[in-house]
Amino acid sequence: MRGLRFPDVYVTRFFFKKGCDQRTGNVLELGCGNGNNLMLFYHFGWNVVGVDRDPVAIQDALHNFAAEQFTGVPYNFILHDLSDGLSKVLKDHFDVLLIPNSLCYLERDRAESLLAEASGFVREGAYFFLSLRTLHDFRYGRGQQIDRNTFLLNTEETGEKGLINVFYSEYELVDMLRRCISIDASTLQIFHLDFENLQQGKIVSNSDIIMWGQVKG
Repeated sequence: MRGLRFPDVYVTRFFFKKGCDQRTGNVLELGCGNGNNLMLFYHFGWNVVGVDRDPVAIQDALHNFAAEQFTGVPYNFILHDLSDGLSKVLKDHFDVLLIPNSLCYLERDRAESLLAEASGFVREGAYFFLSLRTLHDFRYGRGQQIDRNTFLLNTEETGEKGLINVFYSEYELVDMLRRCISIDASTLQIFHLDFENLQQGKIVSNSDIIMWGQVKG
């Protein structure tokens, strides 16, 4: 294996609580990294597609999936910058959409455009999973402020120096989802995750908001 081996713990909870182990379909992850989240779906027979801008991550994902030697289950990893949209690289429709902590690297208007565009690639009744950083994350305020709750980071310990990070409140995220994706409000689940992490020998405080639910059908 190259990179992370196990899926995000909340992606795992989402997977089983939504019965993804009892069916198959097409799943898309935006900001897929080395494919560790998608590997869970793949092991249960899902067709997986991952998009990431990092060529090393894409190569790692291809390496990891090739090593599994499953037969008859398609997978595809696409090198593409999410800020350039999706229509150039996607053609299928998906039953699950995963966007774990990747929209935070896009300015708000681009993040909203991406969400709206992604909604055109999901089937009616599809599930979505979204996570983003909150204003309580230790990165907040670390760097040059370039917009509301938006900073050009100087956090060398996370390897994110020079990257944009946008931080969200629960209200903002719910509002953005309602405007960009036709969500079924009765299915929306919201979790606040605050925890300590070790970065380059330093203990830091991470803060994420996680949402999952279903597209209206």
